[in-house]
Amino acid sequence: MWNLQVQNIAGIKRGNVEINQGTNVIQASNFQGKSSLIEAIQTVMGTTGGEFGDYNLTEGENSGHVLLETEEGEYRVELTKQGTISMDGDTYLTDKQDKVCARLFAFLGEDNPIRSAVRNDDSKALTEELQKPLEVERIDARVTKLQEERKDIKADIRAVESAKEKLPKLQEDVTQLEKKLEELREQESELEEEVDEDNQQKEISNELSNKRSTLKTTQRKIDRIESRIETKESQLESKKSELEELESPTEPDEEVDIQNKKEKVSELNMQIELLSELYRTNKTVLDDNELDLVSNVRRGISGDSFTCWLSGDETTREEVTEHLNKLNEKRKKLSDERSDLQSEIDEIEEEREKARKARRKSDQLNTEIKELEMGIKEDKQELETQHEKLDGLKPEIEELEDQFEEVKQEKSEELSDVRTEIGSKENQLKRKQEKLEETEAETEQEEDLDSQLEELNDKITDLRERRDKKNREIKDRFDTAFEEVVERFAPGFDGANLRLDENENRFYIEVVREEGRRTDIKNLSEGETELIGFITTLAGFRTFNVDERVPVMLVDGIGQLAAENIRGLINYLQESTEILVTTAYPEAGEFEGKTLNPDDWEVISNEITATA
Repeated sequence: MWNLQVQNIAGIKRGNVEINQGTNVIQASNFQGKSSLIEAIQTVMGTTGGEFGDYNLTEGENSGHVLLETEEGEYRVELTKQGTISMDGDTYLTDKQDKVCARLFAFLGEDNPIRSAVRNDDSKALTEELQKPLEVERIDARVTKLQEERKDIKADIRAVESAKEKLPKLQEDVTQLEKKLEELREQESELEEEVDEDNQQKEISNELSNKRSTLKTTQRKIDRIESRIETKESQLESKKSELEELESPTEPDEEVDIQNKKEKVSELNMQIELLSELYRTNKTVLDDNELDLVSNVRRGISGDSFTCWLSGDETTREEVTEHLNKLNEKRKKLSDERSDLQSEIDEIEEEREKARKARRKSDQLNTEIKELEMGIKEDKQELETQHEKLDGLKPEIEELEDQFEEVKQEKSEELSDVRTEIGSKENQLKRKQEKLEETEAETEQEEDLDSQLEELNDKITDLRERRDKKNREIKDRFDTAFEEVVERFAPGFDGANLRLDENENRFYIEVVREEGRRTDIKNLSEGETELIGFITTLAGFRTFNVDERVPVMLVDGIGQLAAENIRGLINYLQESTEILVTTAYPEAGEFEGKTLNPDDWEVISNEITATA
């Protein structure tokens, strides 16, 4: 059994109701709160507000609530109006997909989205609502994301295939270069035997080689310094901007003597403690009737009197109590003074701490700026030095090259060419070997990429099959439900089918009259149209296992059906849910199950627009 308390929801200002398992019928005339109770149940379930529409707070009220007590727990939802209406509390349903499924397939009021789509013969809206639970799972978005991942992996696989095609050529190039180097080194050895380079030529050759190496090293160093200067200048600009934007809170007046205030607080603490102890001790003597312990009490008709145990004067309980109250008032006044002083101390210290933090941040930024400026200055000095070095090396190399030309002979020139070619081939071999290693490593990824691609294909297929399976299941469930309805209600048409256009991913309802003649929904009676709407919601109810998500089904706005059809529909729907709550007019007659009487509810008049 459920207990429901409602206050200021829709047309119910205040009302309590017990809801049993099975059928619960709210049977009353208009403006008695029937639809408002349905709205209250939806509110505590969590299917009002936000994407489900507006919260239905009673007009003119600033707050309302619904309390649901079940055997499993208690759920309370508060509505508050401050410009707009907001909700706070714990709803029965918490999962988004559970809420969507309940709103579409279990809460079947007149404004139910699927009933409305059928009533309006709106194929687009019908498709969107029937597939909305799948949209919550974001199947299409997930498929798109997986397709993007698959596209990237396919690109990687194409790169691997391309690398595999290049691999034989790279291996052949490395082999050829190794062979060519071996031939050149043999030729170099032969030429060295033939050519006895004189000391001058060797010295110039070695010096020239060293100068060229130094030239390249200097140029690389210049490039690094220039890059470093650019980075530091960017950092410097950033630090200066940060320093300019830094707020400098005003530090409290240095003349404020916090120490005196703290000493005053300490003094007040002692005074308060002393007064408190004095008050408690004397109050205890009075409250515990221990006057005989500290004084001689004289009993009299007009009252007791006794000698004050402190002053020795004659006094009464009332006088002592009055003095104690004054003493307590003084203690409270001192406590208030202490509290004000402590607040002043805390405020001053907080402001000073803010100022100290700002100064520390400013000092830090200034230090970093100085360090960057110093670093830039040093780098520029080093850059100037390296440029000077570079400018000096160039003419030296030119001079050495001229000297070498003068002293080299024919054989030494050939030897030099061979050595130059050896150096060039060694560089080529090194680059080819590195490229070969990279390509071999790239081809080793092929198996892993194939595995990833297969896994993504499986995931995409599974998601698409899930969507298509649910679409087909909704169609089949509709056909099954229609067969059951035909047997129970004998509507004025021979058949109805939920068609699925898989190419356009679109649902539409096809109605058949006598002899297979098709007709539009708009040509049906209101009762027949609403019956098809209920069949469609029930198809979704069964497809998405809504009975496992929410134990209650709500029905409202079925006045278009004849009384016997209303009872038949209620009995039919009851078979699918644990708890059924429905509205009905008194003229519909008696129903099986529990009748919910709204006579004890406090409801608003028809000044508020509502459909009861």
